[in-house]
Amino acid sequence: MSASIGSAAFQPQNELEIELVRAAHEPHLRTAFLRGMIDQQVYLALLLAGEGKLEAGPDGQAVIPEGARLEIGSADRGGERALPLFSAPVRAQAFYRQDHVIAPDTVRDIFARHVGARFVLNPGSDYALDLDATDAAAMLRGDYTAH
Repeated sequence: MSASIGSAAFQPQNELEIELVRAAHEPHLRTAFLRGMIDQQVYLALLLAGEGKLEAGPDGQAVIPEGARLEIGSADRGGERALPLFSAPVRAQAFYRQDHVIAPDTVRDIFARHVGARFVLNPGSDYALDLDATDAAAMLRGDYTAH
């Protein structure tokens, strides 16, 4: 696990982000942060693949064009592809400029569906957290020691 420590510009949006900031500044809290994070809600950015543009429906929700697909975005981490997770919708909105839909999910469920993947919480943010496949597998087993 590696965390980049951010600046005062990062304004936590929820309890997960408050704990992320604390763990980044106080390394002895990282294990507790990981233990708490596994069942937390995070957000995936689903990008529009193919032709078309997302439009807002009458209820303000995104309308996906007929025949379009949504794909989970990716982030480059040192030349490697990582699956990006976001601790708040505003983090995904800041990272992706193209059309996307934000979908809530839990860290545990994402790790279980994407075995062997590398993950990054909040890519492009002042507070990002890299988790490799070994970290994710350990967390699924209940091992929250910082690797």
